[in-house]
Amino acid sequence: MNQYDVIVIGAGLGGLSCAARLSALGYRTAVFESHTLAGGFATEFTRKGYTFDVSLHGVGGLEEGSFGQMLKDCHVDQQIVPLRKKHPYSIRWEGQIIDIPSDVQEYVQLLKGMFPAEVAAIDKLFADIRRFETGFTAFSSLTSWRKLAGLLKAGTFFRWTKMTTWEAVSQFGLSDRFTEFFTALWPYYGLPPKRLAALYFFIPWIGYHLEGTYYIQGGAQALSNALVEAIQSVGGEVHLRSQVSEIILERGKAAGVRLKKGDVYKANWVVSGISPHHTYGRLLESHNAARRELEAVTRLETGTSLTQLYLGLSCEPHELGISEEDLILYNEPDSETDYEVMMSGEYTKGNWMLTNYNAMDPTLNEAGKGVIAVTFLDRLENWPSARPEYKAKKKAVTQQILECLEQLYPGFSSKVVVAELGTPRTMQRYTANPGGAVYGYAQTVRQSGINRLKRKSAVNRLSLVGAWTQPGGGFQGAMNSGIMEADRIAAKLGKAERASISTHETYQTPRT
Repeated sequence: MNQYDVIVIGAGLGGLSCAARLSALGYRTAVFESHTLAGGFATEFTRKGYTFDVSLHGVGGLEEGSFGQMLKDCHVDQQIVPLRKKHPYSIRWEGQIIDIPSDVQEYVQLLKGMFPAEVAAIDKLFADIRRFETGFTAFSSLTSWRKLAGLLKAGTFFRWTKMTTWEAVSQFGLSDRFTEFFTALWPYYGLPPKRLAALYFFIPWIGYHLEGTYYIQGGAQALSNALVEAIQSVGGEVHLRSQVSEIILERGKAAGVRLKKGDVYKANWVVSGISPHHTYGRLLESHNAARRELEAVTRLETGTSLTQLYLGLSCEPHELGISEEDLILYNEPDSETDYEVMMSGEYTKGNWMLTNYNAMDPTLNEAGKGVIAVTFLDRLENWPSARPEYKAKKKAVTQQILECLEQLYPGFSSKVVVAELGTPRTMQRYTANPGGAVYGYAQTVRQSGINRLKRKSAVNRLSLVGAWTQPGGGFQGAMNSGIMEADRIAAKLGKAERASISTHETYQTPRT
């Protein structure tokens, strides 16, 4: 019977976590995904015997921290093997490689050694980071009737939600040079610190430095597969190669979906894990409220995309002198200039992130095979749509990157077996995200926190989840959106409205 409690459109992390959480709470779910793999950006691919993780570089708090709690909420914590990283990241800074310590006190001492004239200001910064963390925890973890008391501890947190990352750091009188070094990880969040909301820099920072930085054994695909298994193990379904063409409405409420091939599936609630542009556009073309919402979501600022060069080597990276797990190759010391040159397509003038997967998970590939990825911010407009010109540019950019790596690591080019370039057009093709955006909407102050797109949609019994919605982008943000919305849906539906079918007997007891 094609009847479910909840149907989820899109098997990205937002959609999968929503379905897995609902499954853990006892609801029968079905997920429909147009791609051949579940996971969205949290997937892998193979070339010539090499396995490449599409996007995962590291997550904070995978064991006892906030990310670990999300895994427990979805009943997948026992299926995930966390691998603690030696360093959150490293930076090639002013001619030398600096490893960022995983211990926060060691990190403070490193900063004080590098910036001895700013010791007092550094202490003030870290004291306020602790207050931010305390306020964030107090506000986000309390039940609604106790939130007022939590507000007394959340003053710093609320002040920082109105600041850019640059404003939050530099308010203590710290130098521009210090601020550039301290915020060097900003490209992973899509905007330079003078534009990036402090909320989206410091929440991941807390995970990295206070809860530990991790990789997942088997890569991002292991996480996605675990979520799929959690859904299927209690009677739910995940359908791949199943593109949804329409959200069906009955009496103004979302009541199911129609697939491109014509099949119809009904549910008491529908969740869209794809972009709001497509949800309100092609899936709800005849709905008046959806047309108004489409105009509104289109006016919001879309985030950046990425270009990534995936490289398979005939040796392990350490044989070429690449021992770091995540290395920021700093060429341009000014973050604003770095962002502008990347947006203009002058890739060799900006900063890159180099990820060494062998150092993070030696089991991802066979011994003797090296896998690294070079990542940098980019935008769709830099890549021609005409196929001949596009292929020519891909070849030219790949060669530029390899030439730079050869200068840094002599002999590198001779070890390359696979060189696969993913561009913003690649991101757009596989996710249908406007502009190939990887973080959803740009993570500015105006589009952060409670100002970000709400998960409750303009259509009754239709929810939105994923990077475009509250709380924001990235692995943690997307999964959080799915889990929080699953809890809201469960509270709205209750046991009475579950689909009356025999497979309910396989459900687990709902959590209280």
